[in-house]
Amino acid sequence: MKEKTTSRHQEAGITRRTFLGATTMTGAGLMLSSAASGATNNAGDKMPNIVFVFADQLRSHEVGCYGGKNIETPHMDRLAREGALVSNAISTYPVCSPYRGMLLTGMYPMRNGMICNDHRIRPDAPALGEACQAAGYRTAYIGKWHVDGRGRAAYIPPERRMGFEHWMALECTHTYFDSKYYEGDSQELQTWEGYDAIDQTRAAREYIQEQAAENNPFALFMSWGPPHDPYIAPEEYMEQVDPETIEVPPNFHESALADAMMASDRVNLPENFANLRRIMRGWLADDAEIRKSYAGYLAATKVLDDCLGELFATLEEAGILDDTIFVFTSDHGDSMGSQRFFGKETPFEESIHVPFLVRYPHKIPANTVRDTLLAPIDVMPTLLGLADAPCPEVDGLDLSAVLAGEAEDPRDALLIMCMAIFGNATIANGMDAWRGVRTKQHTYARFEDGTPWVLFDNVADPYQLENLADSSEHAELRQDLDARLDALLEQADDPEDQKTVYDIIASENPNNGMLINYRAANPDI
Repeated sequence: MKEKTTSRHQEAGITRRTFLGATTMTGAGLMLSSAASGATNNAGDKMPNIVFVFADQLRSHEVGCYGGKNIETPHMDRLAREGALVSNAISTYPVCSPYRGMLLTGMYPMRNGMICNDHRIRPDAPALGEACQAAGYRTAYIGKWHVDGRGRAAYIPPERRMGFEHWMALECTHTYFDSKYYEGDSQELQTWEGYDAIDQTRAAREYIQEQAAENNPFALFMSWGPPHDPYIAPEEYMEQVDPETIEVPPNFHESALADAMMASDRVNLPENFANLRRIMRGWLADDAEIRKSYAGYLAATKVLDDCLGELFATLEEAGILDDTIFVFTSDHGDSMGSQRFFGKETPFEESIHVPFLVRYPHKIPANTVRDTLLAPIDVMPTLLGLADAPCPEVDGLDLSAVLAGEAEDPRDALLIMCMAIFGNATIANGMDAWRGVRTKQHTYARFEDGTPWVLFDNVADPYQLENLADSSEHAELRQDLDARLDALLEQADDPEDQKTVYDIIASENPNNGMLINYRAANPDI
């Protein structure tokens, strides 16, 4: 186990509270002026609005501008055509809560506290919403929150909303046709009408119209639940996708890695999960069942593309489209049967590679493709950098100049990980905790005991059909990637030790479901 290091923001004494204290007067002044005549940024220009929209579990492979062939995604493609497509946007920790923790704080999981699903953001972490408020923005959050860790339907009070004032959100739900949320400070659950992503988009359009009418600079963040399972969409969309005609990737029938994982004794699964595993592996062995789910996944993606078109129309009607930083992305992907793995939390491209599209013509040329390595921790500084707004010290990098074509990519590798197991990936895939690196050419992952798991050359082998982890010809490359991984883990304060991770979970959130499963599997710990 590596010796724990001190994070950069701890060394500097910079916390969420000290940043806010230092910017309170500036932020207050900006917010007062914004109501009158529109706030200005550091460059003295009128502040651009921010509309940041992200799907849940949408892999880049299904988006037209990323090469998707099964459905048309004209509005996502329009974002790429009129702005920038990032071809190496990677979900560091491909699961819901950890991604959101990194998005909202710009910090690695060990620093912001979000080290597994259904856990809690630490109160001293930097906060994107608060940084936007301090810069003079009106702030809004609509949709799935999933960083409060006090129950998926529990009320989240204003002091735990991290600076988002307009609030129409719930911790977590995927019941898309009976989806609940809390509005404002009311503790009474509301219900989105119909399919929740469509109704959430309507609410976002109304918010945009209200802020535009008052000439307020605003930062709107919207987290859609689809296409995350249960892979459903309104019937008129489901009818548009035929499961039998879906073009599956070459790795759809590849099962060697999954078979090896299931045959290993690396993870001791509690007996009460054995039947669930049998059900999930049965689904993964049935091509017709996977195709049926895949069709729902694609249909839900079509819904989101239409919703994105509605947002385009609203911004255009309000006359503020070109003055808005408009982003579409996803928290992580979905295996959808590829490699015969279930869901997310794996180092495969289907799990970690996400779309990242950004339109802002004042800085980003149209038809731009950037191969920069972009991680969730980079989103906060990059958004604020595009807006010329102050950002607290965070782990992520401001890539705004890279997106604008004014700078080169500053890094050659990104950290990828699954720190805590005993969720669906463990049950369905038998998968142990792992850490890895993703470069522009390679993906490498090892288990916590140092055993190499996978090594792929993504340029020569884009569907990751040849695992080079045990290849003697690639020993030097593997050693180099191990060294890069060690350096990244040190930067992230990551001990690469599951017991340490679960000890932290136990001290901060003893009712966490994954902790309970971990203890059931390890009764002597």
